[in-house]
Amino acid sequence: MDATSRHSFAAAAGTPYAAEAAAEIYRAEGNAVDASVAAAAAVGVTEPLMSSIGGGGFALVRTPGGHTELIDYFDVMPGKDLPDSAFGAGGSPRTVFLKLGAGVDSIVGGPSVAVPGSIRGWETLLERHGKLTLREVLKPAARLAREGFRLCKNSADYFLLATEALALTEETKKNFYNGDRVYLENEWMKFPDLADTFDRIGEEGADLFYTGELGEKISSYVRKMGGLITPRDLAEYEPTIREPLAISYGNGEMYTNGPPSAGGATLAQMLKIASGYDLPSLPGSDFAKAVAGAMRFALRDREKEYGDGELNESVAARLTTEEYAKLQRKRIFGAPHTTHLSCVDDEGYAVAITASMGYGSGLVVPGTGIPLGNTLGEPELNPRGFHALKPGEKLISSMSPTIVSSEEGGVISLGSPGATRIPTAILQAIINVVDFGMPLESAVLAPRFHSEFRPEGTLFSYEAGARKDDLDSYDRVLSYDSPDMYFGGVNAVRLTPEGTFEASADPRRSGGAVFV
Repeated sequence: MDATSRHSFAAAAGTPYAAEAAAEIYRAEGNAVDASVAAAAAVGVTEPLMSSIGGGGFALVRTPGGHTELIDYFDVMPGKDLPDSAFGAGGSPRTVFLKLGAGVDSIVGGPSVAVPGSIRGWETLLERHGKLTLREVLKPAARLAREGFRLCKNSADYFLLATEALALTEETKKNFYNGDRVYLENEWMKFPDLADTFDRIGEEGADLFYTGELGEKISSYVRKMGGLITPRDLAEYEPTIREPLAISYGNGEMYTNGPPSAGGATLAQMLKIASGYDLPSLPGSDFAKAVAGAMRFALRDREKEYGDGELNESVAARLTTEEYAKLQRKRIFGAPHTTHLSCVDDEGYAVAITASMGYGSGLVVPGTGIPLGNTLGEPELNPRGFHALKPGEKLISSMSPTIVSSEEGGVISLGSPGATRIPTAILQAIINVVDFGMPLESAVLAPRFHSEFRPEGTLFSYEAGARKDDLDSYDRVLSYDSPDMYFGGVNAVRLTPEGTFEASADPRRSGGAVFV
């Protein structure tokens, strides 16, 4: 859905239910920040396994005064107070294979669960920039969980990919199986235990999750299932507030998620490389070669260079320079599951939230309805290896909530799920708006491609209608006849210089958009 209108608020989120939750809270005298938290909670209900209060994320906020800050509430490595023998899952972590794109090996079960940050992150976001309370903004999510909703196509497709993980325990099957199979598209789902959990958190606050009875239940269950979360891990969890990574692009500035996360820096590197070309003037094959090359080399650097969170800031500074971009351009021409939502209002607030629970651990905490993520089991988030981080250390992420601001283009808030396809999806949406002058809807819906180096060689994947490089030069080519969730799900909103709003929700991920 896309529209341009003289309203006071716009939102785009992973499901229409989440977008409507945002609108409901904005109408209740909230601002874009309050609405974004409501949407984040609601999308964790209606797009289950894409995000959860058992996971974490990042919120990028632009204030009415033009200041931009990043609230990092992503997962951290657990295991405080545990002996060395508790780590490593006894040398035999359980792995499932997901038939997503070129295929993904994902570790599931208790050992894959990190310390979740969603509730503490939402609380921090509201305290710093919101008007309403956590209790007020959680009400739409609680109601959806209690009364039910129809399962969207994106989640239903993922359920079919993740049937092995969703059958891991009887508690998980109780939530995600309809009889002897997973729920299917358009079937009615409810999460009554999760509704009660939202109500209790609303009444008692985030401390219930981190230092109270609920936290004790989470820690006890994860430890019982072979995981590492201790009461101290939860009690000491705190979001991190930092300045976002900023680079110039065109006549404006792009702000995104900076180190220790690697996704925003990778996006910045891609844009820096692409900025050296007059993209609208390039023939289709040369355009694809330039942009695919930017993707491929930046993603290879993401894999090889970003390993130690403490050093990632200096790595990003080096890889996003113009000097380094020139070297990458010469090479080109021879010379982890996730959801995203965006909100913007007429006060001047713009919010981009990307959240994740990995591919899902296959665990639901009994009696709470809380699905737990498996971010410790995603290889790309743990480049040093399984359980190699120190307890309390933030995981590396590809999540890249982004805000682009310019006098000509206004303010664009956008982001995407999709593991390594996160920065490449955002890259193409930004290029389509800034370089080609497309309306937001056209920019989001345009056919996409993706390129990266993989262990088996170079990969080029594309949707029908996308511009293509010389396919014979790649070791593996994946083609898609129609827009596909493999290429992310960009949800974007825009406040134009004229004061009008645009919003576009990516149909690749069953998204929804609203205006108030």
